[in-house]
Amino acid sequence: MKIVVKIGGKNIDFKNEDYFRVLAQLVKEGIRLALVHGGGPQITKFLEKEGRESQFVEGLRVTPPQDMEITEMVLSGLLNKMLVGIFHRQGIPACGISGRDGFLLEGEKYYPASGDRKVDLGRVGEVKKVNPRLVHVLWEGGFLPVISPIAADREGESLNVNADWAAARLAVALQADKLFLFSDVPGVLRDVEDRDSLIEVLSWAEIEILKEEGKIRGGMIPKIEMAEEALRGGVKEVFIGEGKEMENLPLFLAGGKMRGTKVVL
Repeated sequence: MKIVVKIGGKNIDFKNEDYFRVLAQLVKEGIRLALVHGGGPQITKFLEKEGRESQFVEGLRVTPPQDMEITEMVLSGLLNKMLVGIFHRQGIPACGISGRDGFLLEGEKYYPASGDRKVDLGRVGEVKKVNPRLVHVLWEGGFLPVISPIAADREGESLNVNADWAAARLAVALQADKLFLFSDVPGVLRDVEDRDSLIEVLSWAEIEILKEEGKIRGGMIPKIEMAEEALRGGVKEVFIGEGKEMENLPLFLAGGKMRGTKVVL
């Protein structure tokens, strides 16, 4: 079985290494797993130390050129290698890479539309091509790929890519069986103010209605968009849930339940 797991920066707590033990166990059982990680809160913290304010548009971090160096340092350096260290201590030979390695993620600048004009988000990118060969090579060698969502443009320069986008397009390129998008929310909610209004199974028709009602916004927008793209691209199942639910991943893979939203076409 091939699965892609994305964890958000808010899910990463280096004081609780047991949180990642479930992934280590899945790898030991022979599942081919690729881990994509974010790092929003950590980037914000480092930018604040430099006196810089973080801004977001449609759930995407505005990344001017002067912030790109810090963004890449935090994602591909600090967080990526600390995660590798955790897996090594759990007996898993992990290999930390970014989307710039091995032409893994190739992209171009992303310009969201606002009315009749395009918004410049700086070094924010959209993945246009995935070359999964490096992931396959690592799998064949018995390694767990730990991937930071930094892509390269045509000139080889860095682009900050939303981790949900990176994970979904990687899952399609790998023809993964399942894609898991873990963050700090329990899934898709009918009422964003009520965490108990979870939608356990969500169809695309329902998504359009929720969008029109303004109930899908912020960081949930890219998750939903990528869920549909992954399913249409051949991924068999997409799950959106809260990071703490990752401990129930083995049960879910065995046919059990996990609290969150399963997205279907």
